[in-house]
Amino acid sequence: VPQIAAQVHAEGTSRIVIVTDEPEKYNAAIKLPEGVTVHHRDRLDAIQRELREVQGTSVLIYDQTCATEKRRRRKRGTMVDPARRAFINDAVCEGCGDCSVKSNCLSVEPLETELGTKRKINQSSCNKDFSCVNGFCPSFVTAEGAQVRKPE
Repeated sequence: VPQIAAQVHAEGTSRIVIVTDEPEKYNAAIKLPEGVTVHHRDRLDAIQRELREVQGTSVLIYDQTCATEKRRRRKRGTMVDPARRAFINDAVCEGCGDCSVKSNCLSVEPLETELGTKRKINQSSCNKDFSCVNGFCPSFVTAEGAQVRKPE
């Protein structure tokens, strides 16, 4: 990421912003070009709105491991697999979709019920970043040590 930032800075970019899950890793020891700012990914929407007002070329660097790669590494044992899982209690879910809006996650899927369309989390594709629980929703349940049952 620092090399990408240095390259686009050398090419005359007006503004460079890094968005990441771990802004603390960009401490003083990491050399970034002058003017580069680092923010938590929770600010992504606000940062994008700011950048669209910038005159000239702006660059947004999103520093995060691809969800598919995270799942591969966890399966191989080269990346820590969080012992926590998120679930949606469909008896409480009202189907508002706030979880989908907050997380923009493809693992939050529609669930057809007698009471209408609600939401569920597809555990096999969930990357466990827990951004879905940032929505204002009482239907979320997180479980420590929970494991997905394999089909019989």
